[in-house]
Amino acid sequence: MAKILLLAAILVPLASSFIVFAQGRVSKRGASILSAVLCGVDLSLVLGLYALFNKGYEVAVEYNVGLPFKLALKADALGLILALIGTTLALFVSFYCIEYIDKNKGLFGTFLHLSMYGMIGIVFSKNLFTLLIFFELFSIASAFLVIHKQTPEAIRAGFQYLFISVVGTACLIGATAILYSTTGSLDLMGQGIVNISKGPWILVFWLLVAGFGVKAGMFPAHIWLPESYPAAPSAAAAILSGAMAKVGAYGIIRVVYGVYGKSLAGPSTTNVLLTLAVITMIGGSLAAITQSELKKMLAYSSVAQIGYVILGAALMSPLALAGGVLHIINHALMKSSLFLACGSIIKKTGKSDLASMKGIGKKMPMTMTTFTLAALSMIGIPPFVGFFSKWLLATGTMQSMSGGNIAPWAAYVTIGMIVLSGLLNALYFGPIIINGWFGEKKKASAHHGHEDKVEKIAFNEPSWVMLTPMFLLGISTFLFGIYIKIPLRLVEKVVSYYF
Repeated sequence: MAKILLLAAILVPLASSFIVFAQGRVSKRGASILSAVLCGVDLSLVLGLYALFNKGYEVAVEYNVGLPFKLALKADALGLILALIGTTLALFVSFYCIEYIDKNKGLFGTFLHLSMYGMIGIVFSKNLFTLLIFFELFSIASAFLVIHKQTPEAIRAGFQYLFISVVGTACLIGATAILYSTTGSLDLMGQGIVNISKGPWILVFWLLVAGFGVKAGMFPAHIWLPESYPAAPSAAAAILSGAMAKVGAYGIIRVVYGVYGKSLAGPSTTNVLLTLAVITMIGGSLAAITQSELKKMLAYSSVAQIGYVILGAALMSPLALAGGVLHIINHALMKSSLFLACGSIIKKTGKSDLASMKGIGKKMPMTMTTFTLAALSMIGIPPFVGFFSKWLLATGTMQSMSGGNIAPWAAYVTIGMIVLSGLLNALYFGPIIINGWFGEKKKASAHHGHEDKVEKIAFNEPSWVMLTPMFLLGISTFLFGIYIKIPLRLVEKVVSYYF
């Protein structure tokens, strides 16, 4: 039963892509509705896998494909968290797209399901060989989500995304070749197969980090992300940022804990990865402050948030890992609701510049409420979910210092950067919230010497089809903060395996 469910969880999204494509040739709206239904099926299968995993079943399957290594799949705690995030967001985004997507609904649904096929395959891959196969499929399918609008900007961004993904894949292939030729193992789900102090393992480590860092949007391989998210439909940006970019962060966690394990703990390698995480975190926030376009600001914000997850992996302590994995969940909720709210604003107003958001809360209160809830969580205001992952990362930093993984000065600087990042989040989200609720959009008077007149806002909320998934994601950033033990139960299973 467990093997059947595991295969179904991976293969159903592949089959769904063909079904949605065929339905799109008959009825565009029917394709969107069918896509949402099939995403619900995907989520049900993953929930079934999680239930079996909780009961102690071994959820794994292997196939001999005539090569020295096997095609191997396994569902563990970390992979199930990513799969639950991906299928849940796919369901919400598909429902939202019934109204949001105007053109090529069938194609959007097709590539959404193909992307989910690749993503679920990645997070359930037991070894690097299996992961590489799904990694390439995932990169190609998600590039089509970026290109969906077929504008020159979207096509350029999509090909840039694809090119950088190929570079990442090349790094992974090189590392995989060295790893297998030296150890005979490509296992990702163990607790370390090599010791970084021996052999060519520092080179392999950085090749693996580079390969997954490209997909995550980690500095300095983040350049594709601020171009892709604004060019893509907001619904595509929601699923790309909320779930699919986490594939890269997931890969880095697997490298740190599954390939190297406790041999990685120490000042040299950890400090370099820690530095990259902090630069990603602060650099993304600084870039976000300078933006005047909403989607580009959210894109740079996504770069910053990936820094938190990588920080959790780099610190090599139980609390820090808990903070990093919890932030994967939190960021999925926060950023997807922000992008969906952004999509609603653009659809109703036709504008995405920050200046046009003044007073928007008066006509779109549900949309602005969603945006406000998610933004407060991004800043890290308690009791929103964003506060708890940052708190765990800060306490995990001190735990890492106590364990000798990082020097005291590095620990204090890291905590300072976590606090600074929250303040920077407040600097770019705060004015949007204030202007959205209390600002008044003005237009210049035709006669000189007269005061500007307040411009009347003629638009209103989108229908419940778009509002429902968007608001549920937004309110969850508050509710899961109140009931933080619910997501922590998932996180604790990951931490208990590695520590």
